[in-house]
Amino acid sequence: MSKDDESRLMAVELAKRLLVDAIWKTASIEVDGITFPDAQEILEGRAPSNMEVNDIIVVNNIKRAWMFLFENVDQPVNWQYMSEYNRILGEGLIRDAGKLRTNDVRIGGTDWIPELPTMESSHDGISSLMKIESPEDRALLMFCKITRGQWFNDGNERTALMTANHALINAGVGVFSISPSLKREFTTRLLRYYESNDDVPFHSWLKDNAIGRLPGGITSAESRRLELKRSRAAGPNCASPSSASAVTP
Repeated sequence: MSKDDESRLMAVELAKRLLVDAIWKTASIEVDGITFPDAQEILEGRAPSNMEVNDIIVVNNIKRAWMFLFENVDQPVNWQYMSEYNRILGEGLIRDAGKLRTNDVRIGGTDWIPELPTMESSHDGISSLMKIESPEDRALLMFCKITRGQWFNDGNERTALMTANHALINAGVGVFSISPSLKREFTTRLLRYYESNDDVPFHSWLKDNAIGRLPGGITSAESRRLELKRSRAAGPNCASPSSASAVTP
């Protein structure tokens, strides 16, 4: 087994271990107030009494999208996979799911209106991103491109999430998710990116807060918080290895 194959296998194992968490976080973008136990209950075949039928369909469709990812993650992501993610996510919910958007749409929270996509522009956009050497940058820019392009009639953020996960897991990097605790900040930054078309600040924030890297699926922001917590717990008198000096006899 090559090093790349080994890293990909580790990323798949991480994603499977965190699957309920990933489905819950993806569903949280669309379903307000969904909890981790709600998602777990749905995935076990039960229907929480506090949830609408369409919200339950959202969660089950996300699960099916993840199953499709696991079946195809050995292949690099492309337009066909992307449109299939949208089709799966939108089944029973979205008109013409998986097909390129042909109508103008308005985005909540902003006066900005996305241009109508064309097959040529969307394909060229993805093809150009596939040439980016860094797998993290490639995955994050795919997320940015799909969300701002609004290529599909609906479900673009969920489709972008699945696409980013496909790209990161295929490259053996880790998993991609937006914590519900960051949803307000995520939405604010996403709308700012829509209006400015400057992906640098949004890309940087996603890189810090949305990529859970191998081996444990911890983001850079979470890692810094853990280090700070450990440092405070150790106290000011705890010498670091670098500051410890040898004692001469």
